[in-house]
Amino acid sequence: MKKLILACMALTLLVGCHRAKESVQEQTNTDTATMDSFDDSYYKIIKTESGDSELREGFYLDYGATSDFKTIGRGLQILSSDYFSTSNHYMSEGQYLKLSLKNELVKRKSDYSLQPASGTTIGGIKDPIMLQNVQEQDYFVKDGKGYTLKGISFSLIIEPRNSDNSVLAEPMSNSDIESYGRECIQKFYNVIRQADEFKKVKDLPILITVYKATNTATSSVDGNYILKSYCQKDVGEINKVNHENVLFTSERAEQLDKTTFADFETIKRTVKNAATEAVGFVGEARYMNNEIQSMVINANLNIKSSTELMYLTSIIADAIDTKFTYDFQISVLVNSQDQLQAVIVKDKGQSSKSTYLY
Repeated sequence: MKKLILACMALTLLVGCHRAKESVQEQTNTDTATMDSFDDSYYKIIKTESGDSELREGFYLDYGATSDFKTIGRGLQILSSDYFSTSNHYMSEGQYLKLSLKNELVKRKSDYSLQPASGTTIGGIKDPIMLQNVQEQDYFVKDGKGYTLKGISFSLIIEPRNSDNSVLAEPMSNSDIESYGRECIQKFYNVIRQADEFKKVKDLPILITVYKATNTATSSVDGNYILKSYCQKDVGEINKVNHENVLFTSERAEQLDKTTFADFETIKRTVKNAATEAVGFVGEARYMNNEIQSMVINANLNIKSSTELMYLTSIIADAIDTKFTYDFQISVLVNSQDQLQAVIVKDKGQSSKSTYLY
C-alpha cells in the first residue's frame, strides 16, 4: 500500500510526457489535468499529441540528480504567470523545439549555435561551453472544444564548463554568466525568427529566460533563474530575476534570512531533544526577491516503533506550526530506515496536517 501511495505522489509531481499537433492555432482531443489539488499559482495542464521524448530524456539525464530537475520547470511556470495568467491559460510541455535544433543550439559549430565563438575567453576560461540545455513550455486558452496557442516560454540553461566539457575548477562569476546570458537571449530570439521549426509561432509572445544551473561541485540546490525577456516580434527588455534555492542550515541561509535560520535551528534542536537516537534534519527553501516562499524538510529518523513514529511526527508538526516567524508553505518528509513513513504539509495561513503511511 505504501509503495502505491508513493508511486501516486511521484506521478503527481511528474506531470507530463506531452505530445502536440502540427497546427499552431488549435489543439483538440486533449486530456486535461484540472490541478484542483494544487493552489491557484499552478496552471491546468493539457496533454497534447506530439513532443520529443528524446529531448525529455536528455533533460532528465542532465538534471535528474539535482534540484534543477524541479526548479527549472516550476520556476519557468512562475515567471510565465506574469504574462500568461494561470486563471485562463492552460500549459503543455513544449512542441516546437526538437532534439535536432536543441543540439545545434548547444554545439559550437552550427548555424544556430548559442555557444561563444571559437577563440572567446570568458572569466579566464578559453572556449568555455556555456549553454547546456533548453526547455520549452507552451501556453493556451480554451476556445470551444479546442485550445489556441497564445504564447511560449523558454529556459536557456547555462552551466559553464571547460572546452572539453569538464567541470570548472572554480565557479565562473555571476557577472560573467549574466553578461553571456544577455547575449544568449538576443541570439536565441534571432533563431526563433529564422528557424523553420518556429515559423508558425515566431510572431506570438515569447518569454525567454536564463537559468544558472546548480554548481554540483559545491551544492545540490543553488540553481536559479537570473534573467528574463518578454518578446513580441522583437527582443524585449532584459530584466534580472531574483530567485534562489537555499539549504538550511547553511552559511547562505544565515546570510539571507537570519530569522528563519534561527527558527529552523530551534526546531531542529526540539526534534533532536525529543528523539532517542540520531536525527538528520535538512531543509531546502525557495526564495523570490529575498522573501521565503516555501520549504521542504527531510527529517531522517531512526525509529523503532509506530508509537515513536507518531510521537516524533507530531513533535515536528507542532514545531513548524509554532516556531517559524514567517508564514510560508512547508512540506516535511519523515523518513526512517531509508523509507518514507509520514508526510507533514503546512499550507500558508493554515495549520499543519500529517499523514501516516501504513
